[in-house]
Amino acid sequence: MSRHGLADRARICRTNYSDEGGYKAGMSLLGCETRPTAIMAGADVAALGVWRAAHELGLRVPEDVSVVGYNNTAVADLATVQLTSVDQAGHNMGANAARLLIERVEGKRDRAVQTSMTPRLVIRSSTSAPRT
Repeated sequence: MSRHGLADRARICRTNYSDEGGYKAGMSLLGCETRPTAIMAGADVAALGVWRAAHELGLRVPEDVSVVGYNNTAVADLATVQLTSVDQAGHNMGANAARLLIERVEGKRDRAVQTSMTPRLVIRSSTSAPRT
Protein backbone atom coordinates (compact mmCIF):
# COMPACT_ATOMS: atom_id res chain seq x y z
CA MET A 1 0.00 0.00 0.00
CA SER A 2 2.88 2.36 0.79
CA ARG A 3 4.48 1.74 -2.56
CA HIS A 4 1.28 2.85 -4.28
CA GLY A 5 0.70 5.90 -2.07
CA LEU A 6 -2.21 4.27 -0.23
CA ALA A 7 -0.70 3.59 3.19
CA ASP A 8 -3.04 6.06 4.87
CA ARG A 9 -6.04 4.09 3.53
CA ALA A 10 -4.96 0.65 4.79
CA ARG A 11 -6.54 -0.65 7.97
CA ILE A 12 -5.35 -3.74 9.80
CA CYS A 13 -7.52 -5.73 12.13
CA ARG A 14 -5.54 -8.28 14.13
CA THR A 15 -7.38 -11.51 14.80
CA ASN A 16 -6.88 -15.26 14.56
CA TYR A 17 -7.06 -17.34 11.40
CA SER A 18 -10.53 -18.74 11.96
CA ASP A 19 -14.05 -18.19 10.69
CA GLU A 20 -14.91 -16.44 13.96
CA GLY A 21 -11.79 -14.24 13.78
CA GLY A 22 -12.64 -13.24 10.22
CA TYR A 23 -16.24 -12.57 11.22
CA LYS A 24 -15.22 -10.27 14.07
CA ALA A 25 -12.72 -8.41 11.86
CA GLY A 26 -15.31 -8.18 9.10
CA MET A 27 -17.92 -6.72 11.45
CA SER A 28 -15.37 -4.21 12.73
CA LEU A 29 -14.15 -3.12 9.29
CA LEU A 30 -17.45 -3.26 7.42
CA GLY A 31 -19.44 -1.62 10.20
CA CYS A 32 -17.48 1.63 9.83
CA GLU A 33 -18.84 4.70 8.11
CA THR A 34 -15.94 4.61 5.63
CA ARG A 35 -16.30 1.00 4.57
CA PRO A 36 -13.39 -0.59 2.65
CA THR A 37 -13.85 -1.69 -0.95
CA ALA A 38 -11.88 -4.88 -0.30
CA ILE A 39 -10.69 -7.03 2.59
CA MET A 40 -7.82 -9.50 2.43
CA ALA A 41 -7.83 -12.10 5.16
CA GLY A 42 -4.76 -14.03 6.31
CA ALA A 43 -6.46 -17.38 5.64
CA ASP A 44 -9.28 -18.65 3.47
CA VAL A 45 -11.32 -19.71 6.48
CA ALA A 46 -11.03 -16.19 7.95
CA ALA A 47 -12.13 -14.76 4.59
CA LEU A 48 -15.29 -16.86 4.87
CA GLY A 49 -15.93 -15.22 8.25
CA VAL A 50 -15.54 -11.80 6.61
CA TRP A 51 -18.00 -12.92 3.91
CA ARG A 52 -20.48 -13.96 6.62
CA ALA A 53 -20.15 -10.57 8.32
CA ALA A 54 -20.74 -8.80 5.00
CA HIS A 55 -23.86 -10.89 4.42
CA GLU A 56 -25.23 -10.12 7.89
CA LEU A 57 -24.66 -6.41 7.28
CA GLY A 58 -26.63 -6.62 4.03
CA LEU A 59 -23.56 -6.26 1.81
CA ARG A 60 -22.99 -8.23 -1.36
CA VAL A 61 -19.70 -9.90 -2.29
CA PRO A 62 -18.18 -8.71 -4.64
CA GLU A 63 -20.59 -5.90 -5.59
CA ASP A 64 -20.22 -4.00 -2.31
CA VAL A 65 -16.94 -5.43 -1.02
CA SER A 66 -14.33 -7.76 -2.50
CA VAL A 67 -13.03 -10.55 -0.26
CA VAL A 68 -9.68 -12.31 -0.71
CA GLY A 69 -8.29 -15.23 1.28
CA TYR A 70 -4.85 -16.78 1.63
CA ASN A 71 -3.71 -20.39 1.10
CA ASN A 72 -6.05 -21.34 -1.76
CA THR A 73 -7.50 -24.23 0.22
CA ALA A 74 -10.19 -26.55 -1.13
CA VAL A 75 -12.87 -24.44 0.53
CA ALA A 76 -11.91 -21.48 -1.72
CA ASP A 77 -12.97 -23.38 -4.82
CA LEU A 78 -16.35 -24.63 -3.60
CA ALA A 79 -19.08 -23.95 -6.15
CA THR A 80 -21.05 -21.80 -3.72
CA VAL A 81 -18.01 -19.82 -2.56
CA GLN A 82 -15.53 -19.20 -5.40
CA LEU A 83 -13.18 -17.21 -3.15
CA THR A 84 -10.29 -15.30 -4.71
CA SER A 85 -7.21 -16.52 -2.84
CA VAL A 86 -3.43 -16.28 -2.78
CA ASP A 87 -1.93 -19.69 -3.54
CA GLN A 88 1.37 -20.03 -1.72
CA ALA A 89 2.26 -23.34 -3.41
CA GLY A 90 2.05 -25.29 -0.15
CA HIS A 91 2.52 -28.67 -1.82
CA ASN A 92 5.66 -27.47 -3.62
CA MET A 93 7.01 -25.90 -0.43
CA GLY A 94 6.51 -29.17 1.45
CA ALA A 95 8.11 -31.25 -1.30
CA ASN A 96 11.09 -28.88 -1.46
CA ALA A 97 11.48 -28.92 2.34
CA ALA A 98 11.37 -32.74 2.37
CA ARG A 99 13.97 -32.94 -0.42
CA LEU A 100 16.31 -30.54 1.40
CA LEU A 101 15.88 -32.44 4.67
CA ILE A 102 16.68 -35.77 3.02
CA GLU A 103 19.78 -34.25 1.40
CA ARG A 104 20.88 -32.96 4.81
CA VAL A 105 20.28 -36.31 6.57
CA GLU A 106 22.11 -38.19 3.82
CA GLY A 107 25.09 -35.84 4.16
CA LYS A 108 24.68 -34.35 0.67
CA ARG A 109 24.18 -30.90 2.14
CA ASP A 110 26.04 -29.54 5.14
CA ARG A 111 24.36 -26.16 5.60
CA ALA A 112 20.91 -24.64 5.58
CA VAL A 113 19.51 -23.30 2.34
CA GLN A 114 17.07 -20.44 2.04
CA THR A 115 14.61 -20.72 -0.82
CA SER A 116 11.53 -18.78 -1.79
CA MET A 117 8.55 -19.54 -3.95
CA THR A 118 6.43 -16.98 -5.71
CA PRO A 119 2.79 -17.05 -4.69
CA ARG A 120 0.08 -16.57 -7.31
CA LEU A 121 -3.28 -14.90 -7.12
CA VAL A 122 -6.15 -17.21 -8.07
CA ILE A 123 -8.97 -14.89 -9.10
CA ARG A 124 -12.49 -16.17 -8.59
CA SER A 125 -15.86 -14.48 -8.20
CA SER A 126 -15.40 -12.86 -4.75
CA THR A 127 -13.58 -9.86 -6.22
CA SER A 128 -14.42 -7.12 -8.68
CA ALA A 129 -13.27 -3.62 -9.60
CA PRO A 130 -13.67 -1.17 -6.69
CA ARG A 131 -16.85 0.84 -6.52
CA THR A 132 -16.58 4.53 -7.30
